Amino acid sequence: HLRHLSSKSRSSKSKSSSQSRGRSSTSSKSSKSQPEWYSPSVSSVYMMTNEPKNEILIFSRNDSSGKLDFVNAVRSNGSGLQLSGGTALPAPTDDPLASQDALVVAGNCLLAVNAGSNTVSSFRINSARDISLVETVDSGGEIPVSIAVNEDLVYVLNVGGVGSIAAFSLFHFNCKLTSIGDPIELSQTFDSASGPPSLPFFPASPAQIGFTPENNLLVTIKANGAQDGDGSFPSNGSLNVYKLDKNGLTSAKD
Repeated sequence: HLRHLSSKSRSSKSKSSSQSRGRSSTSSKSSKSQPEWYSPSVSSVYMMTNEPKNEILIFSRNDSSGKLDFVNAVRSNGSGLQLSGGTALPAPTDDPLASQDALVVAGNCLLAVNAGSNTVSSFRINSARDISLVETVDSGGEIPVSIAVNEDLVYVLNVGGVGSIAAFSLFHFNCKLTSIGDPIELSQTFDSASGPPSLPFFPASPAQIGFTPENNLLVTIKANGAQDGDGSFPSNGSLNVYKLDKNGLTSAKD
């Protein structure tokens, strides 16, 4: 499974984590078949393998033709994971985390989840063709699948067990992450007799975390109370909204 984001110009202003941001470079070479002034813009595309030894793949993209050229692979120092399809469905090979924003660009930084090792990796974008691993930190829960960024505030969505969200500060000058506050449980239910499943049921697990225009936190859940993986959906999904205080922290959904 690959997640991709296209980087944009270095001068792009930081907005929300739902938009891909990064940097681009302009090629200094001109094609002989083009006028001398012609210089195609080249941007970066990042993909995540989500394999047991998780890696970030870097591709160079010609913005004029759309052509992708592989550049390099960088280890995340973490491991990927595939969610469960339960007894009723096959495993989701085309979308193993059943989520959005597992890989996000935040200014000069790139953040990626390692669902199999319960960690988040931070990379520094050195150029359009080069990134370097800064650190790998605990995600604040089990099985992280989605990341939201709003300037220097980062939230991670974990879907293991009852689910949780965890807050971090992002230092853009060095791309380091620092945990702030305590993780907040999502209270996803499951059969108390059997306990939580080893892997969440992908058609029901929480799918994405993001920021609203009002700078509140939004978590999408496909189906509340469907953690047993038996193919049934005991309740509808929900959009959980969390109001954040001046420090970017929250205690419960609104």
